[in-house]
Amino acid sequence: MEKRGQFYLIAAIILTVIIMGIAAISNYSTKSEPTNVDALKKQIQTESAKTINYGINNQLSSDQMFNLLVNFTQQYINSESRDKNLYFIFGTKSNITLKGHQNTNDPVSLDGNSVNPLSGSLFYSEKASGSSVTLTINQTNYNFNLTDSQNFFFVISQNIGGEIDVVTW
Repeated sequence: MEKRGQFYLIAAIILTVIIMGIAAISNYSTKSEPTNVDALKKQIQTESAKTINYGINNQLSSDQMFNLLVNFTQQYINSESRDKNLYFIFGTKSNITLKGHQNTNDPVSLDGNSVNPLSGSLFYSEKASGSSVTLTINQTNYNFNLTDSQNFFFVISQNIGGEIDVVTW
């Protein structure tokens, strides 16, 4: 009789383990990987401010400052453009430049002037025509107010699971 009780006890334990295993598998969910565009935004904000301050403190000419910012933005394009669209706007009111890279075929324009409707590298300069500049990407406008000194703005987008995460500054 005692062996029969032990058999039912072991069977009940095995059955309980199986049911708990099935419940654990059915309740298992995967956490989606968080985007890193917010971290990248903070990093670019900090680094761009330091880069511009370096240029101002060392009294770089407008051509030297332009080259400094072209090189600065190219470093981010080289390291981050694999899975992101990057658009950088920099310069003064007298000359504003758009430099970037996109992995999509979105039409891009700066103040209504078509820049490059294809994927790949973007580079466009123009004389600013007011106190603001408008970057249009795939019919979405991003407005930036220009100051009298050096300006630096960016738009970064990343497609994650069909949702597009966009940060600007």
